[in-house]
Amino acid sequence: MNTLGVGVDVGGTTIKAVLAGDDGVVRERVDPAPTPHTGAEDVARVVASMAKPLLALAGPGAALGVCVPGIVDEERGMGVFSANLGWRRAPLRDLIAHLCGCPVAFGHDVRSGALAEARWGVGVPDCLYVAVGTGIASGLVLGGHLSPSRPWTGEIGQVGVAHPATGVIVPLESVSSASAIAGRAADAGIVPEGAGACDVEDAAVTGSQEAVRILDEAMGALGHVLSVVAHQVGSIPIVLGGGLSRGGELIYGPLRRALTLGSIVAPPPALLRARLGADSQALGAVALSLELEEVYA
Repeated sequence: MNTLGVGVDVGGTTIKAVLAGDDGVVRERVDPAPTPHTGAEDVARVVASMAKPLLALAGPGAALGVCVPGIVDEERGMGVFSANLGWRRAPLRDLIAHLCGCPVAFGHDVRSGALAEARWGVGVPDCLYVAVGTGIASGLVLGGHLSPSRPWTGEIGQVGVAHPATGVIVPLESVSSASAIAGRAADAGIVPEGAGACDVEDAAVTGSQEAVRILDEAMGALGHVLSVVAHQVGSIPIVLGGGLSRGGELIYGPLRRALTLGSIVAPPPALLRARLGADSQALGAVALSLELEEVYA
C-alpha cells in the first residue's frame, strides 16, 4: 500500500487541497476555496478546514504539506512577504500546525511544483523548473531533491533586463511573463484588454507580425536569463510550467533559440513542457509532507 500525504496549495485566488500517494496519484480532493486576502490567520484557518478531512483519510501519522506564494523562509516556516495576500513575516507553519495538530512541511509554491514535476511529471532527477504566469519564479531540483532555499531563492522574475521598447532596465517578469506579453499586445491594439498570452499567440498565428515580435522579444529575454542560470547549475533540463507552458512553437521556438545563443561553449539545456498542470503545486506539497513523514517515522 502506498504511503499517503496531504498537500495544500495556497494560490493568489484559490486554495487547493489533495490527498495523494507516493506514486503521485491523487486519491481525494476537496473543492477549492477562495483565498482570503485579510492576513495569515485567516489563510491558516481555511487551510486547516480543508486539510483536516483529508488528514483523517490519510490515517495516523500523516503529515501535511503547505506551499504558499510570495517571499518565503522555508526553514523558519514563515511567509516573509505577500503584498497580494496581506502578510509580512507571518509564522504560517506554526499557525497551521496548531490548528491541524500535526507536523507541517512548509514551502514555496513554485519550488514545490518543481519537486512534483521532477518526481511525477517530467520524471527527471535534475531540472530547473520555471513557472511563467502572472510572474516568473523557478525551483531547482538536483538528485531528486530541492536545492537549499533562502528568502528570494528562485525569484528570477526580478532579474533586471532591458525593456525592448524603452531600453530601461526592468524586472524580467515585466517583459516575459504571460501577463506582460498580454499587456504589451493590448497596448498595441492587437488583443483586447483582459486577454491572455494565448490570445497573443493566436494573433501571431493568424498573421500579426507585431504579436510575433512581442513573443520573440519576451522569450528572448527569458532565454537569456535562463542561459545564465544554466551556466551556474549545469546544462540540466529546463521545465517550463505555468500558463505560458501551454503555448506552442511561437513560445518554445524563440525560447530554444535564445537558450542556444546564450550557450556558446556549453550545450544548450533541453526544454521540456511541464506535465502536471494545475495540480503540480499541491502535489509538490504532498511530496514535502511525505519527506516529513519519513523524518517522524
